[in-house]
Amino acid sequence: MVNPDSLDFIDIDVGGQAAKIDVIGSVITIIGESISTYAAVLAIEEEKKEKKNASNNLDLVNELKEMKEQILYLTNEIQSLKKNQSRDSPWRL
Repeated sequence: MVNPDSLDFIDIDVGGQAAKIDVIGSVITIIGESISTYAAVLAIEEEKKEKKNASNNLDLVNELKEMKEQILYLTNEIQSLKKNQSRDSPWRL
């Protein structure tokens, strides 16, 4: 932290206190702007992650739809085989 007494190298008697306070204010402003910039970077990264997750979710939904279609097809095939087996069974009376 900046100590106003450590800024004695300015060597100004009357306006020295005002100059020291101005330097402290500038330091605080720089810190505030740094925090603001960091927050903006974090917001951009979060948005990128959300877009990536949305894309991954869409891929997952498409894959699940394809699997559902395959399951329905296989179910129909099994039912068809059962019908054919019962019709062609040698044990049928």
